[in-house]
Amino acid sequence: MNVLICDDDHYVRKMLEKVVSENAKVTKIFMAGDGLDAVKVAGDNHIDVALLDIDMPNLDGIETAKILKKAAANIEFVFITGYMEYALDSFCVHPYDYILKPIDIDRLNEVLSEISKNLEINKEKKTKEVEKFSVKKGQEMILIPLDEILFFERANREIMLNTTDETYRVNKTLMEIENDLPSNIFLRTHKSFIVNKNKIKKINVVGNKSFQIQFFYSNKDAVLSRHKYDDVIKYLSVNIR
Repeated sequence: MNVLICDDDHYVRKMLEKVVSENAKVTKIFMAGDGLDAVKVAGDNHIDVALLDIDMPNLDGIETAKILKKAAANIEFVFITGYMEYALDSFCVHPYDYILKPIDIDRLNEVLSEISKNLEINKEKKTKEVEKFSVKKGQEMILIPLDEILFFERANREIMLNTTDETYRVNKTLMEIENDLPSNIFLRTHKSFIVNKNKIKKINVVGNKSFQIQFFYSNKDAVLSRHKYDDVIKYLSVNIR
């Protein structure tokens, strides 16, 4: 479970980071000092839960949640604030919960555990239900089995789906695609790439900032960024040269 913490108070952020890091279900923590930072972080990373302060400069927590919700409908929001009067306004984005400051640590942990259980249940359902990905080619709707997909790529402002032999245009954002696909099969390897981990043959070093992903039975390749490297290697046993 990936958690985004957004609060303009440095000490609150550090306290929340400590509490969240002690939860065994949390895989990765992302930090943001205001709503604008949060939108940027969420645009580059898959976020499951956003812990948002409401009263922040530049972009408040509720407006931040509205933007994040449009990009990734499955994000769960937990508002953490010192102002009870914001509670009613926050429900326009259907938050999972609303926690007042000073923060009740036990309550926060309970909320995170509940969300984690729900994510696991939804993941199991998605793995069973999502077996094909639909794309439109001309007037035809084509269903592509997930195990035939190599990777998705953002190129020239378009999203492309690549199989061994074909390339299709997809009318969705990468964030929407990432949320639709089972996370135990597909990995975000770069801000512009989502890859089928079962199709990866090798990772080649191409510089100090990125790596090249090669696939079985294909000459096509994808990009693995340096800051995504550790996340991908957790899932893979590969040869690196």
